[in-house]
Amino acid sequence: MNRKLFLASNISLLFLFAGSVNAGTTDTTKLLAYWSFEKIQHLSGDSISASIIGQPLTSDKGKPAEPQPYVYDESGNGNLIQCNDYTPSTNLFSDDVPAASVNGHPNTRSLLLKRHEYVVPFNRPLPFYDIQQAWEISLSMKCNHLGTEQVFLCKEGVKGSIYADISIGFDPMEQRFFVQVADVNGTPQRLATGNKIEGGRWYDAYARARYNEEKNETILEFGVRLSGEQKYDISTFAYKGLAVRHNAGMWIIGRGYPGGFPNSLSVLDGAIDEVSIRGEEKPYKPGQNPLFRDSFTGDPAITVIGDKAYAYVGADRAGVGGWFNMPEWLCYSSSDMKNWTAHGTVLRAADFPGASPYGAWAAQVVEKDGKYYYYVTLDRKDNGEHMISVAVSDSPTGPFKPARKDGTPLITDAMTPDSHRPNADIDPTVFIDNDGTPWMAWGNGDCYMVKLKKNMIELDGPVKKVPFRNYAEGPWLFKRGNLYYNVYAADAPGVQPEQICYATAENIEGPWTFRGYITGAANHGFTIHPSVVEFKGQWYFFYHDGSYPLDGTPGGDCRRHVCVEYLYFNPDGTIKPIRLTTEGVSVKPDMNMK
Repeated sequence: MNRKLFLASNISLLFLFAGSVNAGTTDTTKLLAYWSFEKIQHLSGDSISASIIGQPLTSDKGKPAEPQPYVYDESGNGNLIQCNDYTPSTNLFSDDVPAASVNGHPNTRSLLLKRHEYVVPFNRPLPFYDIQQAWEISLSMKCNHLGTEQVFLCKEGVKGSIYADISIGFDPMEQRFFVQVADVNGTPQRLATGNKIEGGRWYDAYARARYNEEKNETILEFGVRLSGEQKYDISTFAYKGLAVRHNAGMWIIGRGYPGGFPNSLSVLDGAIDEVSIRGEEKPYKPGQNPLFRDSFTGDPAITVIGDKAYAYVGADRAGVGGWFNMPEWLCYSSSDMKNWTAHGTVLRAADFPGASPYGAWAAQVVEKDGKYYYYVTLDRKDNGEHMISVAVSDSPTGPFKPARKDGTPLITDAMTPDSHRPNADIDPTVFIDNDGTPWMAWGNGDCYMVKLKKNMIELDGPVKKVPFRNYAEGPWLFKRGNLYYNVYAADAPGVQPEQICYATAENIEGPWTFRGYITGAANHGFTIHPSVVEFKGQWYFFYHDGSYPLDGTPGGDCRRHVCVEYLYFNPDGTIKPIRLTTEGVSVKPDMNMK
């Protein structure tokens, strides 16, 4: 059995320390992430190679250096580690290791950690797992500077908190390693153990927490030993409530990360090796995010046809760390918003004359007189400019074909010369009003609107720019009662990435009133794309998120998954703020929220 398979198996695993004995892992937890620092993942492609002694993990300006930008996750869960900073990295692979072998496998590499440099997982798949009931962490550490508190591994805390959810590091007052957990009330619980450490020597450590529901109590256990020794010095501590404050979040190596922002508790001079994180796997429930797990998907657009909802999405084919590569659009259907049927590819960017085959950007399908019209964003092959075209089909699941006989697009950049962004013509949304009049809105940086002819494939009037506060891209038009809505991705002043705002109007041609924010940013990614729909008496909000892995490879900015949440209105027609969740619509809606 090779190392990767051994580590990812469900057999009773030895705790992953150099020369360790079984430190008491239980069958209730599963390996979530394991980094031995022996292998790296290439930015271009998915090839694996050995790390190089003395080679920095990254280059300057936060851009990974080839050929070794990511530390490979041997758990198979795609938790690649990338150095994240804006100065040349001093994080180096080293041949200084706690022991020459780990469970019979060669151990030849560790990672040096230096001031002002820190390492972050490239992806965050931990929402799939429960660490509030039980978690285990193991690692080997070397601390060369004993005068300051330093954090070797932590999980970020809640925004505004001065404490991380979980931290393992060095306490200069105790002169010992510690584990600290923020309980459900946000109160830090710190446990130190072992003898006073010696600078420049390797130590193995483990921390585990188990929640007892009957007692509403968690037992925290922390063990430390000098590498090469058999026996751990172990301490325990009990505190009320769950094992940790939150499940989801970012994990950091080499620096403290309370309140969602790095602090000064970086490792000034030290090293780390053989890091593992364990938790309990959550059973999948229909309607849980992400919705579609056969492909990376983005830019959701939902259309209700009869008793089914159809989700039209772009297929993300970008490599790890690569830019957008979207050759086609996919379709899924559902009768309950929880269980979805995949219908595969329904349209390709290459189906349109003059279009780049890799630019299947945001799009939307609407039904009119028994035909289905697909309004899509494309890249021009000759100059890279954007354009909006339309395809048509007799079936909601396609195949779709270009609708205009001459092959020309509906909208080109030449038609919006007053845009303050060059790639203005993206993200079409089409809404058919009660009188049968179709309207289309779109735009990047500026929002444009135009009336369509009843044939759905020609313009019926001038293109007009419509001002919306903080507008970025991705408009979505709909109507509820007598009120029109435009929900869109927004650039909040001083805040990146995108968030979701909305405006309302009593007439689709305005004036529009800004109503505020619906959500913050996606859990991972600089974009978020809205789709709002009513289905069988319940309203839903769709978006995309780059947090989730697929087949052991991480998500990201250009490797997204579609997600969904319940949406509710206030009595005055305003939209209640939405919290983005892992549960999605797998949990019944709160009837008091309607």
